[in-house]
Amino acid sequence: MVKTTVSDSYHLNELLKTKYGERLETDPFAALRGSVQGTFDSKKINITFKGNEYLLISTASTSREVLDELLPVLTEVMGGEKPICSYDLQSSGIDEKDAMPTIEWDVVAPEDRIKEIVNGRAFSDGAKIHNLKLYNSKNVSDYLESEEEKENRIKNARIYGIDPGCCDPEKIKNLSELDLYFQIDAMGAHLWYCRHEMSHGRIEQIDLTEEEYAIEYMVYQTTKFGVELPEPEIDKHVTATPSYNAWYKFYSNHFKNVLSDEEWHAFQRARENGEDISAYMPTGNWQDLLEKSTQKTLKKQNPKVTL
Repeated sequence: MVKTTVSDSYHLNELLKTKYGERLETDPFAALRGSVQGTFDSKKINITFKGNEYLLISTASTSREVLDELLPVLTEVMGGEKPICSYDLQSSGIDEKDAMPTIEWDVVAPEDRIKEIVNGRAFSDGAKIHNLKLYNSKNVSDYLESEEEKENRIKNARIYGIDPGCCDPEKIKNLSELDLYFQIDAMGAHLWYCRHEMSHGRIEQIDLTEEEYAIEYMVYQTTKFGVELPEPEIDKHVTATPSYNAWYKFYSNHFKNVLSDEEWHAFQRARENGEDISAYMPTGNWQDLLEKSTQKTLKKQNPKVTL
């Protein structure tokens, strides 16, 4: 197995800053979330990296030369392995002319990744790929999926939002709205902690796939309480919507910011003992936050509108 020269995005960020100095300006917090984001010679770059697995680097449509300069360094980071492909990535909501030049490495399963890219399964946000170039001796047509392969993949697919991952689906289905919030919050905190500690090398790299399936399964369960989310689809993550964000913020803000420490502990004791907790619950409805967000958007679009 190919070994990358650094294990995570934090150390990749440090390596690049050491090599390029003031030419590179990056967001230190992004490095803790699995990416290197910033500018190189004042030109935007975004690197997504997972040690010993993959790396993607993208830049603005007018800054393709940045990739040419960083290519040898990143190839060295990827254990000397050449990229698997390059393409222009048109994210949802941007014009094709603004598609971002991108180079991608995969040192674990390059053939599988190329197949995902060729067959439109590489990204879950509706992004489109243009000008795909492979760095091996094969043609794009060699990776096109047959109808039989597609049918078998769909039949055996794990779908985010439907597959419960490591959680107990019967338990999650029977949770109250409040208990579901706490389960989502706890799993989210667990994922953040693991990624943060791995990025600093404090814990060994671990596979969080089952936890990721679990949290997206739990998030989709919020639809029972009126949250609007898109239907789960093969090869797509459950993405947050304004409706879900309002629901989560309603509870998160109350329990983390509104309640005092004394009230929080009293709430926990009452909840554990099966006592009345109404005095510690948020007032109003989470949908009120959604309506306020909509009003703010309308006012920005037309300041003269009175709501």
